[in-house]
Amino acid sequence: MTVIQDISSVSKAFHPVRQRILLLDPDQEARSSLGDLLSRHEYEVVVASSGRQMDRILSEIEVDIVVLDIMLPDEGGLSVCGRLRNRTPSPGVVVVSAFAEESDIVVGLEIGADDYVAKPYRPRELLARIRSVLRRRRDCGRAGRDDDRSTVYRFNGWRLSVATHQLFDPYGGAVDLSSAEFTLLWTLVSRPQQILTRAQLMQGPRGGEARAGAQQINVTMSRLRSKLSHVEGGPQLIRTVRYEGYLFAAAVERVSAD
Repeated sequence: MTVIQDISSVSKAFHPVRQRILLLDPDQEARSSLGDLLSRHEYEVVVASSGRQMDRILSEIEVDIVVLDIMLPDEGGLSVCGRLRNRTPSPGVVVVSAFAEESDIVVGLEIGADDYVAKPYRPRELLARIRSVLRRRRDCGRAGRDDDRSTVYRFNGWRLSVATHQLFDPYGGAVDLSSAEFTLLWTLVSRPQQILTRAQLMQGPRGGEARAGAQQINVTMSRLRSKLSHVEGGPQLIRTVRYEGYLFAAAVERVSAD
C-alpha cells in the first residue's frame, strides 16, 4: 500500500499508469483510513491537510481526482472546489462533508463538484463514487480518440463538438461546460426528441451502469439549462416531461468536423 505523505517522494513512488488521487482532509485518521482503502485498490494516493498544502502539491504534480472535506483549517472547501474547477486540466472533485442537508449538496454540486458524499460514509460506497467520477472523466477523454472524435452535433444554430467538449451558441460564442454538463448535453443530443428518464441520463450517452446520482442529474440539468437560456430559444431546447424525464426538443444533425 502506498499513501504518499511527503511530496518530495512522489516522483519516485508513483507509477505513471495508475490513476492518482489527492485526499484533502484535516483529519489524519480519515486520510489514513481512506488512503489505505484506495491503495489496496491500486490507486496512487497523495494526502494534504490544508488548501495551502494542496496548492503546493498541485504545483508539482497532476492528479486525476481530489477528494476533499469542506471543513478545512485555512480555506473553505467550496472555495477550494471552485479553484480546482479553474485549473487546466481540471481534476475531478468529490466533496465529503458532515453537512448533509439537500441545500448543502446542491451548493456543492453547483460550485462544480462531480459528486457530494455525506459523512459518515461507508468506505466502499465512497470508493464506488470515486470510481464513477473517474470512469466518467475517462470516457469523456476517450471521446477525442474513438469513432466519435470528429462528431459535431448541430441544432438550432448551436454546435456541440465531442472531440473538444466545446459548445458554441448560434452567434459563435463559446459556452463553458463542466464535464458533467457536457456529458448530460451529449446524452440528450445523441437521442433527440426522445423522452429520457433520469436513469438513462445517469448512464451517459452510451448507456452502461449509472455514473451519476439522481440529485447530481437534477443540479447539472439546472446549470445546463441556465447556460442555454442566455441565448434566445435556449430555454426551449430541453423540455421536462412530467413524471417521465426530459426531452431534447430540437432536431439534431450529426456531422463530421473534418
